[in-house]
Amino acid sequence: MENDSPPQHTALQCLTLIARHHGIQISVEKLIHEHSLETREPDRNRLLRIAREIGLKARFTRLKWEELNKVGEAYPVMARLDNGNHVIVVGAHQDENGIIDQVAVFDPLAERTEADEAKGASRDFLLLPREKFQAAWSGDLLLLKRSYSLKDEKQPFGFAWFIPEILRQRTVFLDVAIAAVFIYLIALATPLFFQIVIDKVLVNQAEQTLKVLGIGIVIALIFDAVLDFLRNFLLLHATSKIDIRVAGRTFSHLLNLPVAFFDRISAGVLTKHMQQTATIREFLTGSLFLTLLDSFALFVFIPVLFFYSVELTFVVLVFSGIIALVIGILIPPFRRRLQALYQAEGERQAPYWSNPFTACPPSRRSPWGRYCARGGRTAPPRRFPCNTG
Repeated sequence: MENDSPPQHTALQCLTLIARHHGIQISVEKLIHEHSLETREPDRNRLLRIAREIGLKARFTRLKWEELNKVGEAYPVMARLDNGNHVIVVGAHQDENGIIDQVAVFDPLAERTEADEAKGASRDFLLLPREKFQAAWSGDLLLLKRSYSLKDEKQPFGFAWFIPEILRQRTVFLDVAIAAVFIYLIALATPLFFQIVIDKVLVNQAEQTLKVLGIGIVIALIFDAVLDFLRNFLLLHATSKIDIRVAGRTFSHLLNLPVAFFDRISAGVLTKHMQQTATIREFLTGSLFLTLLDSFALFVFIPVLFFYSVELTFVVLVFSGIIALVIGILIPPFRRRLQALYQAEGERQAPYWSNPFTACPPSRRSPWGRYCARGGRTAPPRRFPCNTG
C-alpha cells in the first residue's frame, strides 16, 4: 500500500534555514515551485543542484561519530536520517577528555508550543546523546558553504574582500601594466648604449655616431621618466580611490556588528585591525602588483643574459635562488615576532580608546564618507587616507 501523504520536505526546510544563516534569503515554497517537488522529496543530486543554484557550495560526505569534530567551521551541516528525513547539526559537544558525547540538532519537524508560536520564536535545538543520534543517523552529511563571486561585496573579510574594489580600477591598472612593460624595454637601452660606445665608437673614434647615440639615449631616458611618472600617478590615483571605498566599507561593517562583539575584544586590538586594511591594500596593489609586473621583466632580460653568456646567467640564477631560500627561511620567525608586536601594540592602545562604535548615531555615520574623500585628496603617497588611529 502506497503512502499518499504529502512529503515533509525536511531537506528543503533545512537547506533554506542554512542558506539564511549564510545570508541568502530563499523560501521552501519557491524551491518547491521552481523544481516541481510538490509530490516528492529531492534526491541527492537534485539537492546538490538546488544548493548550488541558490549560491551555496555543497558536498556530501560520510563520517563516523568520532569524526564529527573534523567538521570544524563547516557547521551547521545537514544530516540525513535513516527514515529519509533531514535535520541540521549545529555543533558537537566534547567532554573533559575531548570525546564527543552530544550533538546539537535542529529538527524542522519538532513541535512548537503555542507560546512559541505567539512570540514567533524558533524551535529549540535538541541536545542528543551519541546513542540516540546514531540510532537515527545514516552517517551522511551535506556540507554547505556560501559561494562568493570575485565581484561580490558581501564576501567575508580577506584578500578576496579587496578584489571588487581592485576590479573597479582595472582600466587604470591595465594602463600601469602597459607603462611598466615599456619601461622594462627602455631599460635595455642604457646597457646597449654603453656596449656600442665601448665596442664601436671608442675603437673607431666615431664622434658622429656618439652624438647620435647620445641624443637617442637622452630621448629614451626622458621617455622612461615620463612613463615612470605616469605609472606612479595612475597607481596613486587608483589606490586612493580603493582606500576611500575600503575605509567606508570597513567603518560600515564595524557599526553593523552586534554589541556583544565589542565586549569580547579589546578596543586597542580592534583599532589595530581597522588599520590593517591599509597594509593589506598596499600589499595587493603595491608590493604584490609591482612584483608581478617585475616578474614579466624576466622574459625580457633573461633571454638577453643567455645571449651574452650562459655561464654567467646561471651564476645569477643560482645566487637569486639562494637569496629566495634565505628569505623563505627567515619569514616564519619574522612573522611570529610581528604577530607578538601586533598584539602588544593593540594592548598598548586599549587603555586610551573607548568604544564609541556601539553608540554611534546615524547622523555621525554620514560625514565619514566626506572625511575619507578629503583624506584621499590630501594624503601623501602610499599612505592610508582614512587612518582610524
